[in-house]
Amino acid sequence: MDAALLTRFQNWYLTNCNGDWEHSFGVKLYTVDNPGWFLEIDLAETCLDKLEYDLKIDNSEDDWFFIKVEEQTLKASGDPRKLTTILTIFLDEIIPKYADPKFEYEVYVELFGGPIKMWREAKAKMVSEDTLQITELPDLKSAELRFLEEPDCTIDEILKYETTTRLYEGSFTKVQLQVTWSGMTLIAKE
Repeated sequence: MDAALLTRFQNWYLTNCNGDWEHSFGVKLYTVDNPGWFLEIDLAETCLDKLEYDLKIDNSEDDWFFIKVEEQTLKASGDPRKLTTILTIFLDEIIPKYADPKFEYEVYVELFGGPIKMWREAKAKMVSEDTLQITELPDLKSAELRFLEEPDCTIDEILKYETTTRLYEGSFTKVQLQVTWSGMTLIAKE
C-alpha cells in the first residue's frame, strides 16, 4: 500500500481522536474469503456523521468494490487490489465533497506570554483529513484552557497576562494529539 495514502488515513483517524471518540468509535479492516478486503469506518461524531453514500463497481469476479454508509458507518469491500482505491475515494472524494461545514471540532491553540505552557479552546471545521480551519475563538475569559502540567496559579492570575496566539479565525492548521494535565487534547500545530 502507498505509504502516503496510509499516512493520510491515519491523520484522519488522529484528527477525530479527542479523548472520547476513540473509546466508542474507530476503524476495522479485515480480509474476506472471496478474496478481498472489508473496511468499516465509524462516522458518528465526525464531520461525516450525516453522510449518505452508495457506490458499487462490479466489472468481474476480480475487479469489484463497493462503498456505502449505513447507520453512520462507512462500509466498503473490494477485491484484493481495491484497498487503495477505497481509501483514495474516502480521502479525495468523500471528505472534501461531503464533510459537513457546520460540524465543529474542538481544538486547542497555544497561548504565548503566560506563566506556563497552555492552550486555549477554539472551534474548527475539517478541510482535509489532517487540516482544520479555525472558525471561532471564544472570548478568553469563557474559553477552556489546557495546561501541560498542573498550574501553580489561579485562572484569574493567568488571565492577567498579555497572552496571544498565532492563529485566528480563518487560519488553517494541522493537528496533533497532546497529553495535557487535563487529558488527551487535540492541539493545533502552528
